[in-house]
Amino acid sequence: MYKPVLSRFQYTRKHGKRRTYDVTINLVQKASGVCSYAAWVHFQAEFKGSGLMLPLVANTRDAAVLEAQMRVQTDIDNLIGIVE
Repeated sequence: MYKPVLSRFQYTRKHGKRRTYDVTINLVQKASGVCSYAAWVHFQAEFKGSGLMLPLVANTRDAAVLEAQMRVQTDIDNLIGIVE
């Protein structure tokens, strides 16, 4: 079993108010090999949501981190689980 991976980045929404959000992703690969994540999205220190947190398709930690980042970015752009 792997240790959790913590990833932080900023993402600017492509439309709407075009805010730049601070994103934290906590990713873990379970003993079964399935990767899952939890995300926290903030704007100016205010929690805005976590998006949809579904199991990832990727089977390596590096690929899973990229997949989780892309999913959160899509959630932010489409305001899925995120309040603008």
